Amino acid sequence: MKRNIILAVIAILLLAYYYNVWLLLLLVVIPLGYFTNKYIEKREPPRVTYANTEEVELKYGEPDDVVVLDASRANELSALILFYTTQDVMVVAGEELKISDMISVMPKNMATPYTVDEYAIIITTKNPQRSSIHLRVGYDGGLAREIAAQIYAHCRNREDI
Repeated sequence: MKRNIILAVIAILLLAYYYNVWLLLLLVVIPLGYFTNKYIEKREPPRVTYANTEEVELKYGEPDDVVVLDASRANELSALILFYTTQDVMVVAGEELKISDMISVMPKNMATPYTVDEYAIIITTKNPQRSSIHLRVGYDGGLAREIAAQIYAHCRNREDI
């Protein structure tokens, strides 16, 4: 990493020497932007992710509700949404999110004129790190609407809506 910074500084110095002295301001602006970006990344809370359902069950116990996105991969965490309503937690594709952050759920046909119509569930959240979550559910539109209704039931059952 330090090698890249040194190379950038040498390049800026050479440009400033051959073209314009005002390019020396880049020596201040580029590192300032770099370190500001690193500072912002450090301030963000880390995402909680799980590799399998056993890890989630060790932490929270049995889920209150399970939504299966793909029946052929029902034993994989990436094809499940686990709801823990008492802890206000849902595990979506292995990532932990708050149920209270969920705003809306809708099924969407992701087809283009050149592809077959694959459906997805789009979950909109208040979380700035994950403002929307796209979950592929297959080629059945009825199944996509049913899954969206199951997820929306948890969104609607909250007291603050």
